[in-house]
Amino acid sequence: MDAAVVVDASVWVSGFISKDINHNASRLWIERYIAGGGLLIAPAFLLIEVAAAVSRQAGHPTLGREAIRTLYYVRSMRFMSLDSAFIWTAVEVAADLQLRAGDATYLAVARQLNIPLVSWDREQLQKAGNLATTYTPRDYAF
Repeated sequence: MDAAVVVDASVWVSGFISKDINHNASRLWIERYIAGGGLLIAPAFLLIEVAAAVSRQAGHPTLGREAIRTLYYVRSMRFMSLDSAFIWTAVEVAADLQLRAGDATYLAVARQLNIPLVSWDREQLQKAGNLATTYTPRDYAF
């Protein structure tokens, strides 16, 4: 497999939080996707979002930092910087689709690179419309 996908924070956070309802599905999907040669892409914003969510849900800042160290060294992970041109694309996506900032950022990356978005976020998946193909980890066929 040489496909690339954008993976948002909902998938990563559930993979790090063992009590999350999607924990096993997220971990298995990420492992299988990487083992199959897939490339995972996300805006650099992912690092902030995952650190915040894991620290908050786990109740300990160290666990958020550990999650980021793990995520940062995933061999098949690429982070996209947020330059001013990209920010304006995300602004348009956020305003046009009435999405939260983070959700619009992931969708803007998928749109810009013309690759699918993988997420557990129902609102984000439903509102993506024709901007990008979207999947949950359960729906993404290898």
